[in-house]
Amino acid sequence: MPLIHCPECGIEISDKVKTCPHCGYPFDSLTENNDEMQKVEISSVRLHQKNPEKTKKILMGIGTLVIVAILATIVILFVNYQNQKKAFNSYIDNLTEISMIMLTGGAKAEELNNLTAKVWRNSIYEESDPETDEFTKDSRGIFYDDFNDALSSLYFDNSTQESISEIEKNQELVQLMMKDLQNPPDDLENCYETVTDLYTAYRSLTDLAINPSGSLQSFSEAKNEKVDTFLDLFKRLESQIPDKKE
Repeated sequence: MPLIHCPECGIEISDKVKTCPHCGYPFDSLTENNDEMQKVEISSVRLHQKNPEKTKKILMGIGTLVIVAILATIVILFVNYQNQKKAFNSYIDNLTEISMIMLTGGAKAEELNNLTAKVWRNSIYEESDPETDEFTKDSRGIFYDDFNDALSSLYFDNSTQESISEIEKNQELVQLMMKDLQNPPDDLENCYETVTDLYTAYRSLTDLAINPSGSLQSFSEAKNEKVDTFLDLFKRLESQIPDKKE
């Protein structure tokens, strides 16, 4: 039978007694406390043993959420890039198209302006020319006394009216297309500024063809200046337009 020391008097006694025979110290409460402590310790051990698995599951869940969030972010960034690339390339297509349409209208206007200046000059100086005689001379083949009659003959001619109609339709188309260019993507702001300046030069050139004014000298100077300005801006825009994104 094992012996223990009484916690009260210190004398060796049997571990089976409920009270110390020497001092009367009760051992029942001590045994209960020891049992309770053992239960708590056992529970703590069991809880400790369960926590790693639970913690592992929690960490795995968090890891899964992090991976999903990363993948979602990658997908969003990819979709955004694709949309931005599409908008960028579409804007370049519109820039190229509108510049070519303005070039066509500008060329038509330059052609009419050159003919107008030629009729104007030949009427004043009474110079014959197969291209202008039908406008500078009357039905008898005599030059008009007033160059305005020659210009009226030119502008009431069917071919001239057709040219003016084509120029006006060209202007309407370009005006509509300019509205689609008002919000340029990043890195294309300079192109928008240039195409806006080009549009201003284009309208000035085409309006002159539709409604010529001034003297022969001022008209000739204006048409040359407007053509030069238009072509310079066209070349600038052409050099600014970047390649499409792949």
